[in-house]
Amino acid sequence: SSAETHHALGVLYYETNNGTQAIDHFRKAELFYKKRSDKKATLNLTIVKNNLKKAYKKLNLNPDDFKFDILRPTKNKWKPSGIGFLIGRDGYLFTSAPSISGAKKIRIRFPNGQLKPAKLIREFIVYKIAILKLVNTIKGLSHPLIFEEKPNFAKGRPVYAMDFSKLTSNVHSLSKGIILKEQALENSNKVVQIDLGGKIQDNGGPLFNANGRLIGLIFTKRFAQKSFPYLMDSPEHASFAIKSSYLKKVLSGLIHSRNDIKNQSKDLDLNHGINISDVSGKTINNFVFLEIYN
Repeated sequence: SSAETHHALGVLYYETNNGTQAIDHFRKAELFYKKRSDKKATLNLTIVKNNLKKAYKKLNLNPDDFKFDILRPTKNKWKPSGIGFLIGRDGYLFTSAPSISGAKKIRIRFPNGQLKPAKLIREFIVYKIAILKLVNTIKGLSHPLIFEEKPNFAKGRPVYAMDFSKLTSNVHSLSKGIILKEQALENSNKVVQIDLGGKIQDNGGPLFNANGRLIGLIFTKRFAQKSFPYLMDSPEHASFAIKSSYLKKVLSGLIHSRNDIKNQSKDLDLNHGINISDVSGKTINNFVFLEIYN
């Protein structure tokens, strides 16, 4: 309940380019400052409001776009840890490996606030990705995300990324970008370099092509620089993505039951993806927030 502590954390997150976490703590500091009547609180309230304006501007958001409870730690020891996306209808989910680091329990939060438990199926250390699966499969995924059968990563081709900061609002949107380099690592063809127009992205989000089909899992430049020692030189606003060919391969290796294989194949044969120009409610539940208990 310390306004000053949340304020300081907000500043630290902002200075380390963790915009959503910064807003989370600034909002909490604002709330606690408002509950006090001392002169210091009144002064700091003005400061934290200015900090919020800067953070919103940096993320290209309005206050109405950002729900206070998206990143608010839940009761007990549950805490927000990242984002992810479902693939197919059987409850498999991709995310970045650090999102579930140290977790004793994992659950996902859908955009409508619904919570579902999940379990770690496999973690791939080299490329920093993790595959989870819902403990109980969900109904109603009439428009599952599907892999592009033959993705094209030629330089200059358009790509799209979900804006998770607006996921709980009434207006869902995608950030548009382009492919900068088909092969971003010196010793691997599994990572592509992209430019999403300077839009801040979180690790673990999906990358789509113009047909609305999944072609990768996104990593920020900062994360990629720490994770991949053979990363080639990249522009200031570059991001990276693990290619869907690798994601599809590792997922196929984990699907054991005939039923899972049959359903997954059926999904891959579908001739539709998400609507790039209008992300509807039919597809929005494929994108989720992760929470861990440790």
